[in-house]
Amino acid sequence: MNERITKPRLIKRIVDLLKHRNKKYTQEDVEVILSAFRDIVIEAVSNGDSINLNGYAIIGTKYMAKRKSRNVIENQELIVPEHYQVRLKAGSKLKQAAMDFTRKKLGGNEHE
Repeated sequence: MNERITKPRLIKRIVDLLKHRNKKYTQEDVEVILSAFRDIVIEAVSNGDSINLNGYAIIGTKYMAKRKSRNVIENQELIVPEHYQVRLKAGSKLKQAAMDFTRKKLGGNEHE
């Protein structure tokens, strides 16, 4: 648990899962598909578009207005200019997975 899954490990896990579903994809096939997905997400974000993966997540941008902040180390006020941030909003299936993990790690139903 709490494994950090890197790209090569993710590709292997996808290939293994697809084999169990009687689908024949090589690691190279999956790497090409995963890279294409990454490129599409990057292009969408750079164009201000959003990607809605029903039940999983919405990936997009959010406008952040100019604001004041403070550098606590040097005790100086600074201005953070207006900008856009990447937003990933979890969908219902992803939220349910987190709740399932909560129950496994912390037990009980008091967190629902």
